Amino acid sequence: MTNFVYVPLRYIYILGLILFSATLFGQEPEKDEGSVLMRRDVLAGLNFNTNAGSTGWGVAFEYAIQKNYKYRNTFGFTLTNIRHPKEYKIYSNLSSRGYFYGKLNSLVCFRPTYGGKRTLFRSERENGIEVTAKWSLGPSFGLVKPVYVRIDVGNTTIEERYDPAVHNKENITARSSWGKGFGESRVEIGAFAKAGVDFNFASTKNKISGGELGIMADCFATNPILLLDQNDPQRYFVSLYLQFNLGQKLY
Repeated sequence: MTNFVYVPLRYIYILGLILFSATLFGQEPEKDEGSVLMRRDVLAGLNFNTNAGSTGWGVAFEYAIQKNYKYRNTFGFTLTNIRHPKEYKIYSNLSSRGYFYGKLNSLVCFRPTYGGKRTLFRSERENGIEVTAKWSLGPSFGLVKPVYVRIDVGNTTIEERYDPAVHNKENITARSSWGKGFGESRVEIGAFAKAGVDFNFASTKNKISGGELGIMADCFATNPILLLDQNDPQRYFVSLYLQFNLGQKLY
């Protein structure tokens, strides 16, 4: 049976609004084509991604090299965790450390990326706003790690790999540390793509300080990944992201 990618319409609407707004910025004329350009830039970012309410987070790095006046090639990586949209945290009466009921595996993705970014509106003065449209793609290396939970057994608490046939709300105390079960992890290889718009609010032209908003997707077509009990394994993970960037422009 053919698998189709389901992308919520609100994601499409939001991304369309972002791109439309950025295009409006881009209609303003360039005022100083002869000014000295920064030919490279480097930035690091902290990002948050949301899939139907479930929020993941991660980090990103990007290095860009000028190709022409408005376009730059980019190289970098992103590293984020991905959560199932139906995940929800609950707490037992014995611990303040919550756990995600039914969660079988956690997923963290590392993506080396190649892409580009086009300047839609270049700031011509200090304290101006620079608007850039961005895209990137590359392989996605997904670390799939089994989830462990703390279980009450008599008067003691032990840690076991979550098994929905054995563990329930009555005997789960809390989640184990993320590193528990790391040795049982496996790596799945897929593909990654991202598109968005960056707003740079830096007060000087050689700085980068702002936010990036867009949509990103991972595809694991060969081996679907099962994250949550009583749900089908997933080949595609699509989410909106918001990223806060800091960096430097270089000659």
